[in-house]
Amino acid sequence: MAENVQYTGRLGLECRDGNTLSAAVTAVVDTLDDFGHPAEMITARAENTAQLQCDHYLVYVRLRRVPLRRASKLPGSVMQPSALLELSLAPAFPGYCDQEVSELLLAEVLRRLLDTVEATFVEWLDTGIALTCEQFLSAFESGAGTSSQPVAAAAARPPEAVGKVRPRPRGKECFTPVDQTAQVLDAHCDRAFHEAEVRKAQSPAVPATGRSWSGLRVSAFLPVLRAKWNRQVQSSALAAMTLTRPRRLRLISHLLFLTALLLYLESAGMVQAARPLLP
Repeated sequence: MAENVQYTGRLGLECRDGNTLSAAVTAVVDTLDDFGHPAEMITARAENTAQLQCDHYLVYVRLRRVPLRRASKLPGSVMQPSALLELSLAPAFPGYCDQEVSELLLAEVLRRLLDTVEATFVEWLDTGIALTCEQFLSAFESGAGTSSQPVAAAAARPPEAVGKVRPRPRGKECFTPVDQTAQVLDAHCDRAFHEAEVRKAQSPAVPATGRSWSGLRVSAFLPVLRAKWNRQVQSSALAAMTLTRPRRLRLISHLLFLTALLLYLESAGMVQAARPLLP
């Protein structure tokens, strides 16, 4: 039987109202959709629990009361929350689900939930460590991504270091200005057009050279070919003169006419013009 695996995270809430669960479910659905796991079914298990079913996970979103005994110790600067928002990812196929990917997906969902609800601390997995919101968000900075467990590593950072972390860019700050992008595109297009013109200018030189060499070869071969044609015509005329039988007089007349026609075409230059067309 497959092991029951769940990846759980919690947010401590400053206040609890009726819209907290619906807003949290909406944020979870949007995050799963952005990462390629669109929700196929949403079910209300109870008035404080919602279940989302997608291709690889069963996701549970619960709005719970704070237990009297807590396993995680709160940071000294954090007040006791009024409620807990619990998020659990249960793989539909535990044997084919990557653990690190699931943990990072849980962390990303919790990060986006911080923009939706008013939370005081974050619990990522069942590590027994409660992080302040600043410590949790600092794990998503570019310099903190080298650890195999970035969120847990953020807990070891001193509060002074957390306060010096630069705020994460949002919205339009994540993109390069249009003016800079347009300049790069213009330079790229100019370079491509210049290379195309250079190739176009160089391409006719090769066929012209080929034609000149072929012309030289043809001009050098013309005397030999003309001599062969003359010998052929002479041999045909001599053969026709030797055919003296009466029944072949018609053939002799045809051969003489053909010989005269070939000599006329040769003198007019038409045979020479037709020679490049011969195989």
